[in-house]
Amino acid sequence: MKQIKYILLLLMFGLLIDGHAQKTTNVILENSETLSFDKARGESFQVLKGNVRFRQDRVTMFCDSAYFYDGKNSFDAFGHVRVVQPDSFTITCNKMFYDGNVQLLRARGNVVMDNNKFVLHTENFDYYKGKGYGYYFNGGKIIDPQYVLTSECGYYYPNEKKSSFKNKVKLVNTNVTIVSDTLLYDSKNETATLVGPSVLYYKDYTVNTKNGWANTKTNAGALYDYSVITSKDGKYVTADTILFNKTEGWAKAYHGLDMQDSTRNIIIRGDYGVFTENPRAGYVTKRPYMIKFAPKEDSLFLHADTLRFLEVDSTERLARAYNNVRFYRKDLQGKCDSLTYNSKDSVMQMFTDPIIWSEENQLTGDQIDVYLDSINPKMIHIKKNAMITSECEGAPEYFNQMSSKESKGYIIDNQIRKIDMIGNALSVYFPDEDGGGHSMVNKAEGSLMSIYLKNKKLEKIVMKPQPKGVLYPLSLIEKEELFLKGFKWQKDVRPVSKEDIFRHTK
Repeated sequence: MKQIKYILLLLMFGLLIDGHAQKTTNVILENSETLSFDKARGESFQVLKGNVRFRQDRVTMFCDSAYFYDGKNSFDAFGHVRVVQPDSFTITCNKMFYDGNVQLLRARGNVVMDNNKFVLHTENFDYYKGKGYGYYFNGGKIIDPQYVLTSECGYYYPNEKKSSFKNKVKLVNTNVTIVSDTLLYDSKNETATLVGPSVLYYKDYTVNTKNGWANTKTNAGALYDYSVITSKDGKYVTADTILFNKTEGWAKAYHGLDMQDSTRNIIIRGDYGVFTENPRAGYVTKRPYMIKFAPKEDSLFLHADTLRFLEVDSTERLARAYNNVRFYRKDLQGKCDSLTYNSKDSVMQMFTDPIIWSEENQLTGDQIDVYLDSINPKMIHIKKNAMITSECEGAPEYFNQMSSKESKGYIIDNQIRKIDMIGNALSVYFPDEDGGGHSMVNKAEGSLMSIYLKNKKLEKIVMKPQPKGVLYPLSLIEKEELFLKGFKWQKDVRPVSKEDIFRHTK
């Protein structure tokens, strides 16, 4: 009798199912091996056991057993729970609650969601089908053919193929590892957007940012708000905005560019920079300048309209500055139209109207080469039409002058100690007199002239071989004879501070 009664109940329930089948908003029970009622919980509370199957619209749900709240259009599912929406996703879990009225799914225990693109593993997952999103909390892992992502919580929007993740976010693929506070991911475009403190670990460098995005497939992206790029070889880069493409091997920086090379003690700054990996090169414009940093010595500050760099190999690097080149350090200042530097021989070459100032001396020529050790200048070589000029102390209308085909100045302890004027050496010199003042001028010439300085002042002049020299009273010599050919005093264009390197002069 009980069995007949149970069969009748099943038939009646089947009729109810058929009667509501056309209403797709209803949860439909399609199968169960047994069905019973719990009168203590109400007539609508049904206990289902064995191969239970529900359906709502295109979604089919399976489980071992369930509590079906027919009047509320909802149920609790237990054991081998599986949810299938064709061509969209599959969810498996230990237990689940489903509300058909709002299309809410709450999956708990060993939750796995497969959307044919990636697989989500978590313990707690809620899915609002009607609102088109789902989320997990208390930890989750997404496995994709291109990456693996973990986080404390995450939101998934299947229709849009977009996700957002929060707290202890970590994304790993073959190109990059991303650790972030908040990450937004577009699986269709394979683009990750970072919000909050984040670190991107590439093979050769890391990126620290609070605002940026990256394509995990192409390695293109953008960094904002003065993100920092640090390479394994000691380089540091930051700027307000950095665009990059790791695959294509380029990066562009905008506004507040700051690059530092700790191994070579070099800082480069400007408002626009472009860099490439192959070749390893770059240039900086828009008020660029370079600092050759010397912790215990005097730093060199250099500005030009454009700064260019090329890494030839691990030992050789080329640098070029051109248009309105000016540099400053306390013991040496300079100006020219263009300048090159080669790290292999540590030579700085100055072209087109180069000028160097050292203490009271002005050095000019067609080309000036400055030989450096790792930090300090050691020798200044004026290759053609060399001229050295200085004001007479206490008599600014008179100038000591020396000229020759070429010249070499030797620097010891950051001071010029000796200058060799080589080939057709000429001099105009105003000797100091007792009590000050100048009444005589010495004009001399020879093949070689050596000038010795001590404590920043002229100590002696040696000319050889067979020099010619005449000492004239100033009252008996024409004014134009007091100046050598090519004389030009250019004190007004001399950089007087590190800030003054930005002053444009003719």
